[in-house]
Amino acid sequence: WELDNSISNSEQPRHYIIYNVAYHAPWLHTPMARVILKWLFSNNACLHVNRGECLRILIEGGTDNVRLVELALQQIGLSQDHQNNAYWYSLLVDCDPDTYIPELEHWLSELGLEKALQASQVFITALIGNRHTGNLRPQIGKFRTANHLKSLYILMHRYIRVEDDVNRAGSGVYSPDLRDEAQEARNRLFNLLSECPGKDCYFSLKALAAEHPDHGYRPWMAKQAHKRAEEDGDLEPWSAEQVNQFGRVQTIIPATHRQLFDLTVCRLKDLKDWLERGNDSPWQTWQRAEGETETRTLIAGWLNQQCRDQYTTAQEPELANSQRMDIWLQNTHVQSPVPIELKLLDKGWSGPELCERLRNQLAGDYLREETAGCGVFLLVSQNIAPNRRWKIDRERPNLNALSQVLKDYWQNIADEYPGVAQIDIVVLDLAKRGLVSDS
Repeated sequence: WELDNSISNSEQPRHYIIYNVAYHAPWLHTPMARVILKWLFSNNACLHVNRGECLRILIEGGTDNVRLVELALQQIGLSQDHQNNAYWYSLLVDCDPDTYIPELEHWLSELGLEKALQASQVFITALIGNRHTGNLRPQIGKFRTANHLKSLYILMHRYIRVEDDVNRAGSGVYSPDLRDEAQEARNRLFNLLSECPGKDCYFSLKALAAEHPDHGYRPWMAKQAHKRAEEDGDLEPWSAEQVNQFGRVQTIIPATHRQLFDLTVCRLKDLKDWLERGNDSPWQTWQRAEGETETRTLIAGWLNQQCRDQYTTAQEPELANSQRMDIWLQNTHVQSPVPIELKLLDKGWSGPELCERLRNQLAGDYLREETAGCGVFLLVSQNIAPNRRWKIDRERPNLNALSQVLKDYWQNIADEYPGVAQIDIVVLDLAKRGLVSDS
């Protein structure tokens, strides 16, 4: 009855049945969502009055994203009102940002400046909400990723410009209008972005530090990127059991992929320290290993001896595409293992070849699983000549500097691999223990 009597040019909402169901009867949302959706598609009607309440019922009632997209497209097709259509674009972006952020950008570009300004204000306020009501409707939330938030933030700055912002400070009591709410919603996009954990957020903030339309904001973006890197660099929280375990045996059993990676790097650094500095280093024996297979067996055997029930080691396990990792460390509590890609530098690996293997083999192939993201590039020098150098970008590092230059190379391309969280490069110099101090 209310839907039949609400389809008109009236701008006044009718706080009758739909309003009460939306805000006071959540147990009715699931059955009522089917009724409302069926009515809208059957009547081919442009929903304007009480659209927020109807949308709340549809989303909280579990309506599929595909059906919500169909509804938004139907409503846009029924209306020539750019402000009404901007509201429905917020639903499209909420459900499928990959498809509809570019479409939104194209649509706004064809409206003309004044209409685009009005439409962008309606869009961002509908998507994010305002300071008093928060989100006007429940969100699907697909747009809440670093890349999507960055795209929306730049797009909104194009139309809701900083130089046109309304400054109400010291003006007394006021009732915020759409422009006030839109600029606050635009700014909250950045708050949402800066709260996202992970490397996607860091690289998005770094990009804004270089690309922000208002140059005055760029130093702030760089500072926020640094803050994000600091927060992401913290160790993952330990459980009470892990704290207790560390107090007893000065080590923990890893419970996450990142903790298993950190443990892997620590073990390899222990191996490096033993081979390069240990009084009982078997460096001469390891130098005589013939080929990568024998060296890999030595490394895997040492890792197994040092496992302390924290991990198990496997050599050349086969992946779904028939590729084989050299070594991986796994734990029954962690879904994805940590791969170790081994290269013998004495086999004549050039700088570009090492970069290609780091980029394609380790990052591109071995770390493609969604729950993975961390791996180790392990380089072994049996008896490299002291004057040997590798050409990597504009650098020509020797053996001592090779690890850091490869790390720098990875940092320069890491934004191209959003699923890879961390890669470490460890170099074992088997000739180092044979050197004699000469000062």
